[in-house]
Amino acid sequence: MSKVNFQRRKASVIPELRPLYKISKILLILNCCCIGKKSSLLKLHLFNWAMLDMKRLDMLNISAIQGDLIIGIWGIDPSLNMAIEFAISESLVEKLSNGAYKLSKKGEYFLYQSDSKALFEDEYPKLLQIGNKITEKMVNAAAKRWCNEV
Repeated sequence: MSKVNFQRRKASVIPELRPLYKISKILLILNCCCIGKKSSLLKLHLFNWAMLDMKRLDMLNISAIQGDLIIGIWGIDPSLNMAIEFAISESLVEKLSNGAYKLSKKGEYFLYQSDSKALFEDEYPKLLQIGNKITEKMVNAAAKRWCNEV
């Protein structure tokens, strides 16, 4: 009978799945693209999804200019929810009574002391350009269209 030997090797985790990477992304989104540094979970998922591809960020920018979200559907990432919970437990983000998430003072301090802007050097200028022009109303209107599609 033949014998097979396996040797364990360290496997790196892609950055997109690392909690600290996601937390930095959340803090950057709340800081750059949310009125009052507050956002719904759905809007955070929209920006998280858009930041995976520059074309998606360009579409968000066009939506911001037009005042209507031209993106019909976007991905929901479970690892973002986990990162939000970590951020809340570290007091970087606060969960408000209406279910929204708000950047805390500690979160702002973390953002400015870290290299988050350098980590997202390609996306950061786009986020600043979009600013807070993608409103919760626009996100909710797009989500309501999902009901009509099913």
